[in-house]
Amino acid sequence: MLNVNALSIVINGKSILSDISFEAKDGQVMAVIGSSGAGKTSLLRCLALLDAPTNGAMTFGGAPISEMQAGKVGIVFQGFHLFPHLTVLDNLVLAPLCHKKDTKATLCEKAHALLAQFGLHDHAGSYPHSLSGGQKQRVAIARALMMDPPILLFDEPTSALDPELVNDVAAIIQSLRQPNRVILVVTHEIRLARQVADQILFLDNGCLLDNVTKDVFFEATSADKSVLSPRAFAFLSNLT
Repeated sequence: MLNVNALSIVINGKSILSDISFEAKDGQVMAVIGSSGAGKTSLLRCLALLDAPTNGAMTFGGAPISEMQAGKVGIVFQGFHLFPHLTVLDNLVLAPLCHKKDTKATLCEKAHALLAQFGLHDHAGSYPHSLSGGQKQRVAIARALMMDPPILLFDEPTSALDPELVNDVAAIIQSLRQPNRVILVVTHEIRLARQVADQILFLDNGCLLDNVTKDVFFEATSADKSVLSPRAFAFLSNLT
């Protein structure tokens, strides 16, 4: 289980995240939604240990995330962040090889298996510039999976893709569910949240206002004001 307790970030006196607390059960997919500037990506960057919180604690299975082995929090960046001078295969094996996870031969075998799983086996020797946006995204996902992460984070996985590919992205995320893995997806794409999420975290202005099941969030009506925050109701009304 992933546990986030009273997480806060203050930069130059400005509150970026304020007292964020939630739990994500093993096997669960959580969608983090809200308007631009709500703090969604900042939350992911904290979980990935890319940004240090001002206050709060983050644990997985009762142990601090900061004490987990390298690569156990996998993140698929919005811009993919593939190394342009490396082939697809080399992008996949670089991190586990640097951390001495296995021999190069074994890691290459694992990388080829992942590329085949994502329909990219023929692109092992290609460079990122020759790939489509969807192909780059699948490479980025495969790269994260090379470290067998129990926590997997997606930052706006559909933002750089054609709208028609939302269903494909949803299918990929669903295929990555595992009983011992937690997946968090930051997204503006409500269709994606509806398709993949068990739980919705709704952030606004750095605060977590709602933490409810997908059905509660998307089926809530203004008749029951106690179900969601007023800001969430306003957010949903702007989608229709």
